Amino acid sequence: MSPHGLNSPHNGSTKGFFGFVLPTSNTTYCPNQFFDVCLPHQSRGVVRLVGYMIRKTLGWCDASGNPQQERFSISYNDLENEAGVSRPEIRKALDAGVRGKFINCLRTPSAKSAGRTSVSGLYELRWDHRGGYVKDPKVFDGFFAGEGNRTYIPNQFFDVCVRHETLAVVKVVGSVIRFSIGFQNKWGFRREQTSLSYLDLQRYSKMSDPKTLAGAIRSSVASNYLKIVETGYFDPNGGRTSRKATYAIQWLNDNAIDFIGKKNPAEKLTDGNQFEKPSGIGQKNPAADRYEIPSGIQITRINNTPKQTLRQAQGGHDVETLKKLKAEGFDERAAGAIAKRYPAERIERQIRWIDQRRIKANRLGMLRAAIDQDWSKPGKPRHAVEKLRQRNLDGEPRGQGFEAVIEGMKRRFRSQT
Repeated sequence: MSPHGLNSPHNGSTKGFFGFVLPTSNTTYCPNQFFDVCLPHQSRGVVRLVGYMIRKTLGWCDASGNPQQERFSISYNDLENEAGVSRPEIRKALDAGVRGKFINCLRTPSAKSAGRTSVSGLYELRWDHRGGYVKDPKVFDGFFAGEGNRTYIPNQFFDVCVRHETLAVVKVVGSVIRFSIGFQNKWGFRREQTSLSYLDLQRYSKMSDPKTLAGAIRSSVASNYLKIVETGYFDPNGGRTSRKATYAIQWLNDNAIDFIGKKNPAEKLTDGNQFEKPSGIGQKNPAADRYEIPSGIQITRINNTPKQTLRQAQGGHDVETLKKLKAEGFDERAAGAIAKRYPAERIERQIRWIDQRRIKANRLGMLRAAIDQDWSKPGKPRHAVEKLRQRNLDGEPRGQGFEAVIEGMKRRFRSQT
């Protein structure tokens, strides 16, 4: 095991996982239909089986970019020990995988019996050459064999998350992967994060139980697969101020996103003839046929506005927002951390409102809390002087020194403004 925890492909536990390694190598060029068709509609056994086949087929290539092997002789022990499919579920998973047209069975496996040795099954991924990208499981006839519609996925997603986690957790992590790095704009940039409501996640992952979804989100964050960039909020008063939560992949190094969109040479291994695929995220490669690495993903949704692109170019910081935070009293480090974590609109909104709040002691601390929790706009409370005068007009006794108190409060108010 590497010093970072679960960085070897076949470790028996998710304990000690601290995030996905940098996406410069150690990736699998995964068909997007694994996320769009297989993950939402199939059982955990099928997801693990198909994920295992994708990892074995597309996770390794030779020096020319071709898969080292396309057909695999797979035993029950392989599926149990490497894919994580429990032995009682293997037969059902294999049948469902073939029935769902994710894999082809070229030789049916058979168990050891009296007078007969066991026979391993021979399987391959199923490819669709019809030319259209299909999301409907009813018309799905294999993974899209044309150019594009694939994403470089960290191998740890298959080796750790898919292999060991519940189906609900895999669905949540897979949804965030699909809607973040799974989308690319025409300039080659991929999303760093994605805003998804409970309803968005429910619809895409086909999880109907909100409690299961909530538990899966918590587990995904606690296990360091995901991080919450901004918490969501449901406004019970008509939903006017409701906002979606924003999630991102938890990388082992926060600077990992700097590598997305850059091409890196294949990393040669010690045996001299195998190369693990570089990520090449955002890059195009010529595709002669379905066995070579095709170009980037077909885009159907993007959320990179010019302002977001500008922030990416500046390392995630909005320059004007950074200046405003420093003007409020935050030092360079704190201002940079806040500007990187929260949207510029949210920060500037709280800066505008801070002087309308009742500040008892620490103005800067209150501003930080307001940004962290995205406080609602303060009302317009009457000044204490007006309240005191109103109490007198309502017939309450002034007491001695009333006017002196009024004048003292006026002076303090003028000095604060």
